[in-house]
Amino acid sequence: MSKLIGVLIIVAGFWGFFQILRLYNKTKLESEGPQKVQQVAAPADALPALSPALEASLAQAKAGGADAMKDWLAANQPYLRDPRKAAIELDYARLLVRSDPAGAKRIYQAVKARTPADSPVADQLKGLGRLFE
Repeated sequence: MSKLIGVLIIVAGFWGFFQILRLYNKTKLESEGPQKVQQVAAPADALPALSPALEASLAQAKAGGADAMKDWLAANQPYLRDPRKAAIELDYARLLVRSDPAGAKRIYQAVKARTPADSPVADQLKGLGRLFE
């Protein structure tokens, strides 16, 4: 009887260890996902600059989250041109992916459809492809 209890304790220990390992890997992947997406961003010097007022309001909108970015894009759409517009919309898609994955995918596909292969944001599109396709 004591051998059976010993075997059960060992089996329970292994099971607990693998459950903890699985949970660790899951949380590690969830925390690394956004970081890996951020690493594929286009270099800032490769994109055309915005006016200082637009840069400041864009930084505030990014800090405000997906809703603030949506409002900022709606208000400043006429002042944006590709490839900077594409990069900003991809930033918005990244913010939107947790709350509205379908909307983020629509934005990604719209940017992908109008972006040529030699664009400065092409690498960013390729990196985000795994997330949205």
